[in-house]
Amino acid sequence: MRSTATLQQPADVLPMATAQKVKMMIIKRGMKPGDRLPTENELAKLFSVSRSTLREAMKFLRAENVVVIRQGSGTFVSAGTGIGEDPLGLHFTNQENLIHNLFETRMLIEPQIAGLAVQRATPQDISNLKRIVAEMDKLQVNSAETAEMDVQFHTTVAECSHNEVLIRVVPIIIESIRRSHVGTHDNLESFKRAKRSHSGICNAIATGNVMEAKFLAERHLWETLDDLKIRKMEEKT
Repeated sequence: MRSTATLQQPADVLPMATAQKVKMMIIKRGMKPGDRLPTENELAKLFSVSRSTLREAMKFLRAENVVVIRQGSGTFVSAGTGIGEDPLGLHFTNQENLIHNLFETRMLIEPQIAGLAVQRATPQDISNLKRIVAEMDKLQVNSAETAEMDVQFHTTVAECSHNEVLIRVVPIIIESIRRSHVGTHDNLESFKRAKRSHSGICNAIATGNVMEAKFLAERHLWETLDDLKIRKMEEKT
């Protein structure tokens, strides 16, 4: 007689299979970041699983950044769906050279993203960019709020490209922005230059100037990297 042990499946098989079904549901329904998923009871009935199995499935999806669970509000499709916090394992690379490597990578891709944004941005995309630039222009101090506005700007430019692969490169840009902000947070001139660059890039996208958008995107990166190099030299003296 066959041992019952060989018939048993790992405890996480059903939750993982359920998590896959939830992913397919999100895709088939064309759900977007911020959209609310059906309730726990509705999903449990839809996939014929217990609520405990569904909760375990949601843990997998939350770990993969597919969903965001807000207590008291429900479960929502995550922004940057399926992209983990550190998708390239950057935290395990040489940290001494990481910021420079991040900027080198951005210089290869961001001017091209800006060029595509010029060609593909919708009126709504341009409106979103202008709103972010206007909000950032009101900020007078290079604070944590400024860094998040910076993240929003570069993320929105990538979204203007309407290229889903390029949009998924955004975590590299975000990591670079947050790390560079640590080195330039007290540099008011660097902050002012960044605001001018964002305004110029936004204007180039709005007016359909591909070459100007690419040039300003690259210059913005060089200026920020130069500020970081100067700061590093000052720390050594």
